[in-house]
Amino acid sequence: MRSEMLSQEKNVLSIKVEFEPGEFAGNVDKAAKELASKVNIPGFRKGHAPRKILEMRFGKQAIFAEALETMLPDAIEEIVKEYELDLIDEPSVKIEKMEEGSPVEVVLTFEVTPEINLPQLEDISVERAVADVSDETLEGTVQEILRQNSTLVPVEGRPISGTDTVAIEYFTILSGENGEDERHGPDTTTLDLSQSSVRTEIRDALLGKEPGARAEAEVMVEEDYPEKNLVGKTLRYEMTVTEVKERVLPELTPEFFQKVLQQECASEDEFREEVRKRIHERMQAENQSRAEYDAVELISGKAGLDVPETLISRQVEAMKKEDEEKIQRNRNISMDEYLQETGTTKEQYDEEIRKQAETIVRRSLVLDRIAEDLKVSVEKEDFEAEMATLASTYKIDANRLVNSLFKDEKRLMEVANRIKYRKTVKAIMEAVRVTDAAAAPAIEEQQNG
Repeated sequence: MRSEMLSQEKNVLSIKVEFEPGEFAGNVDKAAKELASKVNIPGFRKGHAPRKILEMRFGKQAIFAEALETMLPDAIEEIVKEYELDLIDEPSVKIEKMEEGSPVEVVLTFEVTPEINLPQLEDISVERAVADVSDETLEGTVQEILRQNSTLVPVEGRPISGTDTVAIEYFTILSGENGEDERHGPDTTTLDLSQSSVRTEIRDALLGKEPGARAEAEVMVEEDYPEKNLVGKTLRYEMTVTEVKERVLPELTPEFFQKVLQQECASEDEFREEVRKRIHERMQAENQSRAEYDAVELISGKAGLDVPETLISRQVEAMKKEDEEKIQRNRNISMDEYLQETGTTKEQYDEEIRKQAETIVRRSLVLDRIAEDLKVSVEKEDFEAEMATLASTYKIDANRLVNSLFKDEKRLMEVANRIKYRKTVKAIMEAVRVTDAAAAPAIEEQQNG
C-alpha cells in the first residue's frame, strides 16, 4: 500500500491510497468465498459456488467493493499512524480506480482536530472576587436555617400576618376579548407569605384576613409566566382562606446546633461563627469556580480556532436529545408542545442551541489542547481519590464502586474525563494571573484589548 497527501484545507485532509494488484486480488478471492458461504445458489452446495457464478449473480463490482471494504480498516489505521492524525469522524471514501490486475486507487478524506493557536497563559488575567460574609448575609442564613427547621402550627382568632403560611381555595378569572370571563377552578394552594415568590397583590389581599374569609386580587401576568399567551393580561383571583398556620422557630440549644451542623457548638455565638465560616468557605469555592470559568472563557475566546461543523452538529444532536428526554420526563409533553407553550419558535430554539453547542465544543477542544501541552494525565492516585470521594458522598463501599465502574466503560470514561478536566483547569489557574476584586480595571482593559 502506498499513500500520498493530495490536499489539506483547514482541518480536512485528502489522501490518495494505492493498493498493489496482488494485494487486492487476494482480498477479492476472500470476499468471493465469504459471499459464497452466505448465499444459496441453485445447483451448488452452500459455500461451493464458483466465483464466476457469483459474479454473474451479484456483479463483479459488488465483490470488488466487498474486498475493498475489508482492506480499508487496516489502511486507515496505518495512515492515521503515519500522518499522526487525530480523527473526529470516519473518513469518506472515493474510489478512483478499481480493476482486477491493476493498482486500486481510492481517495480518503479525513476530518481531523483543527489547529489551535493558544494565547500565552501567563498573559491571561482573571479576577477572583474576595469572599466577604456580611452581617446581613449571616443573619439571613441563620434565619433560613431556623425556618427550615421550624414547625407550622394552626392559629385562630387573629388576623393573618406577613409571616404566616396560608392555605387557600381559589378561582382564576380571565377577562375574555368578547366581554365574557373565562373562569377556572376551584384550585387549592398553600402560600408562605414571608417568601418573595408570593405576588405583592395576593399578599396584600390576604393580610388581615381570618380563616373562612374571602379575598380578591388582580395580577398582571409577567414575562416569565410559562403560558406565554397570557403575558401582559390581567388575572383576577377569588380566594377563600381555608387555614392559617404560624411558624414556630426551634430553640437555639446545643442539641439543635448538633442536628443542623453535625458539629458541637456550646453557644449561639459559637453556632453563628461556624455558620459564618461555612458561608465563607462556600463563597470562596463559588468565587474560585467563577474565576476558573472566566479563565477558560478568556482563553477560548482568544484561541485561533475554526470549530468543525461535524462536532457542532454532533453536540447539537446530543443536546436536543437530552432536552427532549427531560421535557418528556418532567412535563410529559413533546418538544413542539413545549416550544409552543414557552412562545419559542423552532428557529429560535435551533439558533440558541447551536450557539451553546459551538461554545461547548470550542471549550472542549481548547481544554484538550491545553491538557496535551501541559502534559495533564489521570494517574492511579487521582482515580483512587475520586473513588474515595464518591464512595463517601453516596455512602457506599469504595471497592464496590470501583468494581461497578470498571464494568461500565462509558461511566469509567466520564469519571476519567471529569478528573482530567479538573486537573487541567487547576493547571490553567496556576499559569494565569489571578487578581482580587480591586484589580477590575486591569481586567477590563485586557478584555477590551
